[in-house]
Amino acid sequence: MNLLLIALNSQFIHTNPAVRILRQSLLRRWPSDTDSIQTAEFTVNQQDGDILAALYRLHPKALGFSCYLWNIAAVRRLCAEYRKIDPSAVIFLGGPEVSYDPQAELERLPSADFILCGEGEYTLQEVYPLLPRWRTLPRWRTLPRQSTAAPELSRIPGIVYREGDKIRANPSAPPVRMEDVPFPYSEEELKSGRILYYETIRGCPFRCQYCLSSAEKGVRFRPLSQVFQDLDRFLKACVGQVKLVDRTFNCSKDHAMAIWRYLAEHDNGVTNFHFELAAELLDEEVLSFLSTVRPGLFQFEIGVQSANPETLKAIQRPADLSRLRETVLRIHEGRNIHQHLDLIAGLPFEGFSSFADSFNQVYSMKPQQLQLGFLKLLKGTGLKRDAEEYGIVCRDTAPYEVLKTHWLSYGELLELKDIEAMVETYYNSGRFQRSVAELEGRFSSPFAFYQSLAEYWRETGAFDRNHRNEQVYELLWLFFRDALRPGPGELEGFKWLLLHDLCLHQKPRRTEENIAVSLYREYRERVTAFYHTPENIQAYLPGYRGMDPHQTARITHMEVYPFDPRRGIPASFAGKKAAGMVLYDYQNRQWNGMAANFWIPFEDKAVGLT
Repeated sequence: MNLLLIALNSQFIHTNPAVRILRQSLLRRWPSDTDSIQTAEFTVNQQDGDILAALYRLHPKALGFSCYLWNIAAVRRLCAEYRKIDPSAVIFLGGPEVSYDPQAELERLPSADFILCGEGEYTLQEVYPLLPRWRTLPRWRTLPRQSTAAPELSRIPGIVYREGDKIRANPSAPPVRMEDVPFPYSEEELKSGRILYYETIRGCPFRCQYCLSSAEKGVRFRPLSQVFQDLDRFLKACVGQVKLVDRTFNCSKDHAMAIWRYLAEHDNGVTNFHFELAAELLDEEVLSFLSTVRPGLFQFEIGVQSANPETLKAIQRPADLSRLRETVLRIHEGRNIHQHLDLIAGLPFEGFSSFADSFNQVYSMKPQQLQLGFLKLLKGTGLKRDAEEYGIVCRDTAPYEVLKTHWLSYGELLELKDIEAMVETYYNSGRFQRSVAELEGRFSSPFAFYQSLAEYWRETGAFDRNHRNEQVYELLWLFFRDALRPGPGELEGFKWLLLHDLCLHQKPRRTEENIAVSLYREYRERVTAFYHTPENIQAYLPGYRGMDPHQTARITHMEVYPFDPRRGIPASFAGKKAAGMVLYDYQNRQWNGMAANFWIPFEDKAVGLT
């Protein structure tokens, strides 16, 4: 039987562990079917015609699609079109987007034959031997009522299928034992350079009413001996990033600490591991340990969702915000772990001003990224059930995003969307740290700053245009000029801050006229002298010793400034002459991606610049 398990990812760099795990589960029982059980990955950005052509050339007799919020519309289209190409093919679906109302999904999609509900490892093993029956029968839904094939399906748990003109739903399958879950990736895939996903836990102890995990009872852990073997494979292959999809990785301190200690002890200096966790559960022992790990080894995603106590109670998310804040700031002080903090707009009792307060509270925790998400009413969740009570209105199509609530209008949601875009551009990118810090202090709150910036983009039509990287810097300067009307010295000083922010990530090439600023020509000789002085290279760039000075200058960058831009605009700045240089080393970047940089004042006799 030529079975093809298909994933449509949101981006090419992502991978789908589900189809791989299902394939490996089948091959454990039918190892000789290696060639006839395959996987195929695409992205939702590809044209349907291109995907259909690729599927057809693989000659599948059965096609299984992994269904999520981001791909369900494309999956439905592909199923309908492929049925036209090959009426005898078996087409089935699985995944969270079709598991919570499978009968309605089959009614909506007549081209699909059945649905695997919930975890599919055990269920697909039971279904697989029956798939060849479809090679001689047109479709299950057209079987004669006296067919002997249908009773065979009726005994398989976790499946919703067609029997004649009816849809049958079998009882749920038993939970999969975590020791039975195979490692998903081949040696070739480990070296693909893509983001790889891995799970050590299924289930979650919390009952957050917006999350699918709230419908699942119990928490199952993969045995640590197997986890360590799996982690060794990632580490040996020097995978760039591994994202653990465990809902709350640190729900068991012993489990989390065992894995963290193992990774720290076997760190290869390259691989980054991403964890979703509850920060308030981290105690002093854990925090002390985390402060010792290599910068960039761990990355944390922490769902705050709201700072409104009434909201947190309604969504059944227990949270000690003061403890969470203390923990996040403690981790921040270590400067070795990248932290993502999440907020959700559209939750019960969270109006516009309440969300602004939540934003300001989380922003003050100084995460490397602040993700502004918008509530999605997922099938099977408590908020989906109670949507009418809370006045939550959402779109009818995936991803079922909120349109309005009793507390938040559609217009306010649109405004939050624009603010989200500004946060993504100017905060989460990490490219405007110095210039944004200068601007924040001139507004009543961080939220007020991003709100004003979003309003400026709307008024100037900036949202309606694509922008080169340098133009995004220029727009921030124009906002500073037009919205705050600073004095000439401040306006000039802000250009230098933007130049510094730009140089931290790349060599400046094309600079927009409004923000063009440079002292390089006047001080070219000093810059040249720096690169030709061995003592300077030894002090600041020891890894470049013996390299031709011209080559060193090409792979680094030196910019002359009238003040140290890392400290902001001096209060008395009024266009003073050059005070020193900043050296940017792009071959040696910090764990957050910024180039190593050094302030070298001109009066520093150690480098012979006076």
